[in-house]
Amino acid sequence: MKAWREHASFWLISVVMMGLLIALQFALRPWQEADKKLERLMYLPDGQYMKIASLGYRQLLADLLWIQAIQVMGEKKVSDSNGRWLYRALDIVTTLDPKFVRAYEAGGLALTTLVVLPEESNRLLEKGMQHNPTEWKLPFLVGINYYYEFYDDAKAADYISQASRLPNAPSSLPTLAANLYVSAHSPQQAVNLLAAVHQETTDESAKTLLEIRLKIAMTERDLSLLEQAIDRYRKMKGANPLRLDELVSAGLLSALPVEPAGGRYTYDAKTGAVSSTEMPERFTMTGRRRNR
Repeated sequence: MKAWREHASFWLISVVMMGLLIALQFALRPWQEADKKLERLMYLPDGQYMKIASLGYRQLLADLLWIQAIQVMGEKKVSDSNGRWLYRALDIVTTLDPKFVRAYEAGGLALTTLVVLPEESNRLLEKGMQHNPTEWKLPFLVGINYYYEFYDDAKAADYISQASRLPNAPSSLPTLAANLYVSAHSPQQAVNLLAAVHQETTDESAKTLLEIRLKIAMTERDLSLLEQAIDRYRKMKGANPLRLDELVSAGLLSALPVEPAGGRYTYDAKTGAVSSTEMPERFTMTGRRRNR
């Protein structure tokens, strides 16, 4: 009789679990539509409730949600409203599976690369740090956010210094942290920071997002370099150069930079403005993107 009750209990739990999974699949089906309507996540319960309702299958539910989140992170454009639902999905995933380091890493990058949600990105990454205190990439990415999004060198240095003391951290991190403590913001420093973590990252989703962000930083560095050279040319000659290659012939640049995303740098001789065909927005000192 006892064996029969245990057997029946097992099948009852299995049926309930299958029903939960089927309901979840129906709730997630709209995600697979072309328009990626992430707002449908509002119909999912919060992570703590799903954690209880999963009946021990938390990682399975986390994986199902993660698969959908990866599809969204593969999009070239994500609206701010859908970005907030992406954050909700990532929060649920990491509540179900707090040790899911890949979700924190790739998700934190997506929230500042695909959309401009640095507060949510830091919230997700700091949650990851709480549950995975020996993962150096998590405080490193918070440091990048403070440096690159908020232009707060001191906090960036604090987090990168913290990352440098964790297992398997790159030997270059203490130097980078020291430079941040004593230097003002510069695009080249952003390139150095992003290149360092890109070299150490093995997760392909995170690596792809880092490549996007690294190209943005390189573009901003190049545009800043060109603007400074044009300003020096104007002071020397009393007028803007007619073409960018005059900056080279005047000895102000050794060579013109190559646009890292495969586009080109354009120049308006009347205004002295330079821009990239591949980066529609520039960054202000508040860390917010602005349209050119």
